[in-house]
Amino acid sequence: MSPGVRPILARWGAAATLLAIVVAPPQQASGKSSHGRYTFYLPDKYVGWIQVIFNDPTASHLPWRNGGYVIEVPESGIPRTSDIRVDDDRAKDEFYYRLLSPNVPGGVRPVPAEYVLPGFSHGGFGMMDTDGKGPGYPWFIFIGPPELRSTVPFADWDKVVEDYQKTHGGKARIEWSGPYPTPGRMQFVGAK
Repeated sequence: MSPGVRPILARWGAAATLLAIVVAPPQQASGKSSHGRYTFYLPDKYVGWIQVIFNDPTASHLPWRNGGYVIEVPESGIPRTSDIRVDDDRAKDEFYYRLLSPNVPGGVRPVPAEYVLPGFSHGGFGMMDTDGKGPGYPWFIFIGPPELRSTVPFADWDKVVEDYQKTHGGKARIEWSGPYPTPGRMQFVGAK
């Protein structure tokens, strides 16, 4: 390489680095990080499986509000989005019930903490397909009190994996041919 070409390449490299630094900050300045958190809004006193279907090209993007993506869960328990799912163990997802009463400011209240397991998957799990429910891939999460969760198969996936590892030499990948959990409200008399 000739001596005159080296300074030109060095200038181009410096220009590209400067351009990357100048272009990247607006995303940070807007307050929208690469993920943020998910904020779930469920029907009042909803207890049961939700099946969030991601990467569905026929669905819309998730709205961004107050530092996170909003997932409006319908009574069917199956919200859909064209966005991809992003796991972020630093994000603190939030779960709220939409209230029917006009007397409650904001019209929402937090889902009881014991109804949702901690961690970035909340005891839920993802699958590679929707089990015949159209394009995309699902994330299943069980919402409900511990006494009900303990009776529902797969409702605490972290425990399922832990038990599986004990009987399969530490292997954590579970091959599963279904059926998938049925999303939607379960009948539960003690719902808060």
